Amino acid sequence: MLPAKGLTRLSVVAAACATVLGAFAETPASELRSKLEAVQQGPRALHQEFEVMRHVRSGYVDEVSRFQIAIDFSQGKWREQPVGGEGERIRVFDGHELFVFESGGTDYARPKQTIDKDKPLPDPYDTKLDWNKVKEVQQLPCGFSGKDHVCVIIEAPIKPWVRPNGPGSVIKMTGGVIRVMADTETGIWLRAHISASVEGDMGGNQWEVNYNIKQMSYGASPDIALFRLPEGLHEVNELSRWNEDRFKKELAGKPAPGLQATDLHGGPVSLAELKGKTVLLDFWTTWCPPCQSDASSIEKLNQKYGSKNLAIIGVSVDEDRATVENYLKKHPHSYPVVLSTENRLPPPYQIGIFPTYLIISPEGTLVTAEQGDKGFAKLLRDLEKAGMNAE
Repeated sequence: MLPAKGLTRLSVVAAACATVLGAFAETPASELRSKLEAVQQGPRALHQEFEVMRHVRSGYVDEVSRFQIAIDFSQGKWREQPVGGEGERIRVFDGHELFVFESGGTDYARPKQTIDKDKPLPDPYDTKLDWNKVKEVQQLPCGFSGKDHVCVIIEAPIKPWVRPNGPGSVIKMTGGVIRVMADTETGIWLRAHISASVEGDMGGNQWEVNYNIKQMSYGASPDIALFRLPEGLHEVNELSRWNEDRFKKELAGKPAPGLQATDLHGGPVSLAELKGKTVLLDFWTTWCPPCQSDASSIEKLNQKYGSKNLAIIGVSVDEDRATVENYLKKHPHSYPVVLSTENRLPPPYQIGIFPTYLIISPEGTLVTAEQGDKGFAKLLRDLEKAGMNAE
């Protein structure tokens, strides 16, 4: 296991060792690729954990998400899993088929990874480099503690790809560039930066994605169970997302998932501490028109009942602090606002449709969920049914 202390030196070394360019023998791209494939197909286990930052921009959206992923390789098989949290989606390739399921869930699906029939790979290795156009930028020490290796930074165009994106929908990578820091002895990637143009149903987006190694080990005997589908799961065509229908079907009338977070001002936010009050969780973004339309009504609701028996928590989804703070200067909120980019939220609270409102009773039970622009009057009635005293 490479110590975290040694790995954190990577960014420092990258900046400090620019003068070593040309000090080591060149590593042809084909050789680097072959070494990586040998590691992925070999009998020894490779385990990596990456910190990931993804920035998606278009004419109407500016989203930032930060998360971690763990990947394991051995004998042509692999596993990709979000680090931390329960119920998040895991992908497993057993050498023949790709499976996706939630930790602790009951269902699994066999998704199509790509439409172009390429063999599936986990992030970040699923990025399709044009290996014929790879350029070497720099060679430098990898930054491992103990016996160090030589790393190379390469840059290459990304080949266009097409992938499924839900029923009847696809996303297309139309072009981009990737820069990779790889170990010349093994071909293993330690860092990657992707800049690409992506077309979807809502138009074009510009993606900026950074992968930075946090933890790594290589050489141990593999845990074969990692690359198997857990027993007892039921196959479905597609795993359902957490949306209004799923909340009502699976969680309505049950204890709401716990929430421990820190708001924009550093204050603690805890559902457990709000027992005795009706709680409204408001999931929103600055670029969502219905969210903007409802914002003033939500604020008036808090001013009227926030000191009584109602607690409102706003959750800003996939936007950085500066964007949200600038928005709130023009549209002040008197209730706590939590950033999903700075807090790890339970899977049911990783919302992708805006606005989404969750109403929780004074006893801590999830009463109902609403999404989209259905009018503020219905939301007010649901809050009153949940226990908010509107007198």
